[in-house]
Amino acid sequence: MSQGHSARERKKTVERSDGAVELSARNQGGGNAGRDAWAYVALAFLFAWSMWIAAIKMHLGEEWLNLGTAGPALAAMFLSSRRDAGPSQSSSTRRLAWFILALASCWVVLSLHYLWRGSQNLEWRLSPLLLVPALLPAWVLSGAVSRNAGVRGLVGQLVYRPNGWSLFAFLSFPAFMLIPAGIVGLFGGRLVWPQDGGPIGVRVAKAAMFWCYNILFVAVLEEPGWRGFLLDRLQSRLSPLLSTMLVWLPWALWHGPLDYYRPGRFSLVNWLLLRVVFLIPLCIILTWFYNRSGRSIQATALFHASMNTFPFVLPYSMPAFGLLFVWAAYAAIEERMWRRVVRVAAVSFRETVE
Repeated sequence: MSQGHSARERKKTVERSDGAVELSARNQGGGNAGRDAWAYVALAFLFAWSMWIAAIKMHLGEEWLNLGTAGPALAAMFLSSRRDAGPSQSSSTRRLAWFILALASCWVVLSLHYLWRGSQNLEWRLSPLLLVPALLPAWVLSGAVSRNAGVRGLVGQLVYRPNGWSLFAFLSFPAFMLIPAGIVGLFGGRLVWPQDGGPIGVRVAKAAMFWCYNILFVAVLEEPGWRGFLLDRLQSRLSPLLSTMLVWLPWALWHGPLDYYRPGRFSLVNWLLLRVVFLIPLCIILTWFYNRSGRSIQATALFHASMNTFPFVLPYSMPAFGLLFVWAAYAAIEERMWRRVVRVAAVSFRETVE
């Protein structure tokens, strides 16, 4: 095959039912996938654990732990930047503008989230110190207009105009909770209700801010790494199901310092329930969202933020969480995850935003 023909194939744009997608220059086969996976895990752990342990040993507040959470996204962006496979389509000025806008949004969300948590009043006060942890998600989001094609390709799967899969990913978890809760409540069954009281307006505002926190300071900082980079690389050589298990294990262990040192540290039983029993089916569902949406990090980020938010703000039936296993089984069977499938299509940020 000629070099000119190969270049044309890498740039080819194809149409799918879920919108415009393009062949990604980041996914250039499985030759270096194993090395990339090991490098990613090492960097994600190194950055996150060093920041978390330092913050814990210095007795800093919980808000400073957000610095370590950026480890997965920063590791993925660094490794993706080494595969700059295309010309620059942006400018430093444009990225700076995106960064400042994202920084302002992240600063407001982080300040109000910690100010409102546990309070019945909706005060508006920004903490200057919280500009520091707000820097990292702002930098990640500004990568959508990076001059580096590798970074732009990665973050472009996160930052683009939302589509049907985005809406489905956002709404599926609250629907998963509320439908069984409605049925159980109808027959007089026991429901678990949010503990945070207060006027309905205050509760809605706090829930919305909590979701914004989870999307910006959890999902945006984790999903580009675990799904957008690690899962993507593993699936170039392995089946989606095996790749999912190889993402689940380091992802579960990566939370170690937080699980051990957080107030009211996890017991072994709680850790096994959260990081093993429930995290495995959630990983399968996240893989399903990623693959079915055309390798959209935005879809997995929205689902991730929703699963971290809605159990704390909506009523639910505890036994209904067993349906996660049904959902995961359906996803694995529907996608035939035991079979290796090479996926080359990725959501095109250039097509949908610029």
